[in-house]
Amino acid sequence: MKSSRFLLLLLGVLLLIPSSEQMVQCRYTKNLTNRADGGDEHCLFYYLLNREFEDSGSVHTLSTFPPKSDEMKITIENVLVKYVELVKGSSYQFNVFGDIYLNWKDERLKWDKKGEFENYDHLYIFNSSAIWAPHVIDHTLCADGGCSYSVDDIDIYDDGTVYARIQFKYQASCAVDYRKFPEEDDSCCIFFTAFEPNVLKTKFEIEGKAKEKLNRPVYAQKVYEKEERLSEVAQEHSPWVVVERSISVSHLGGLETLEVLQVCVKAEKQMSTVRVALLFPVTLATYVMLASPLFGDLRTQIFVKLFTLHVQTLCFLYLCTITPLNGFLGVRPRIYIFYEIVFTISFCSILVTLVVMALSRVKRNVPPSHRLFLSAKLINRVVCCIEPERTDAYHRFVEEETNPEARPTSELDYTQDWRHIYLALNNMFSALMFSVFLFMTFLEFF
Repeated sequence: MKSSRFLLLLLGVLLLIPSSEQMVQCRYTKNLTNRADGGDEHCLFYYLLNREFEDSGSVHTLSTFPPKSDEMKITIENVLVKYVELVKGSSYQFNVFGDIYLNWKDERLKWDKKGEFENYDHLYIFNSSAIWAPHVIDHTLCADGGCSYSVDDIDIYDDGTVYARIQFKYQASCAVDYRKFPEEDDSCCIFFTAFEPNVLKTKFEIEGKAKEKLNRPVYAQKVYEKEERLSEVAQEHSPWVVVERSISVSHLGGLETLEVLQVCVKAEKQMSTVRVALLFPVTLATYVMLASPLFGDLRTQIFVKLFTLHVQTLCFLYLCTITPLNGFLGVRPRIYIFYEIVFTISFCSILVTLVVMALSRVKRNVPPSHRLFLSAKLINRVVCCIEPERTDAYHRFVEEETNPEARPTSELDYTQDWRHIYLALNNMFSALMFSVFLFMTFLEFF
């Protein structure tokens, strides 16, 4: 029993004794004063810092200046978009929060694994300001101070490769495509550059996916829930949804030595209810208007077409109420073109019906072509189930041409025959417009 207690006591003492590395100060820190590392780094880091101090004569070279090279290559492993919100006071400008995972090569941070630090494959840096890191920032949109930028999770390997993570918050430069209004697209981009002293060219190389599908809401603002604690914050999302993230490299101003890392997010405004409210009633009303020959005579058709025109006007007025106050920047949305075509079809249909009504009241004494009359009668009775109001019976005096003496003394009235033809023209025009509008509706919805 005593021996077991002694062993437990000895084990506790060993746990309380700090390691030799903690007890003994690193010998490489003796000549390093006014360091920028905070004094919490591993001894391997002070070995590298002391070696650089012996070469340059300054302890700040490793944390201030980039490696001596004409070309600095920065490898972009991945860009993660974590959070997107609307800029205050804007309906389409975004603030983008995200992380950039990158690595670069720094020959000053190499070490020999055969020597004192042979058991160390990599070195984690606690203080990000202890070594130099590339300044991958957007210089254009951070003038107002609304951006944030920090370098974290720095990990160095024995061959001098440095891995790090950049956390950023930037206001993106956005351009809205109003052609799909009210469900328009918004393309927002951040342009990262890296201007480094004593480096002629900074080159970006992308290793990760150039495009990535996303499905994240764009939050509008932060509101406090009265039922919850004040620290509980609920996010109110906007109609925008981020659907894609893309990264690419371009040259600024056509200069080969000045590369730009372009990080873009594509957002779509998902307002399917509003879109249906704008398209479904006017589409259904237009179909009813074009099918008006099935409702009866020309007078009934006019009433049906005027009612559908009233419905179309109400839908267009609702569309005008949700139009942005600043307009569409000279772009004509597809839904406006759709309404223009609808109103054009409605106007032509009403005009044709009015002309046919006017022509039907004109008395005709000249008979139409017999084949034309039979074709019109076939269209009216069989296809459209309609015929003109019957006033006179139809008679064909075939013997007029062979026996002129058999010609009646009074003039014959062929008005009813011509009414069949006029009505058939009206019905054929409605059928033609119905086919055109059916094709246009297919293109709009599908």
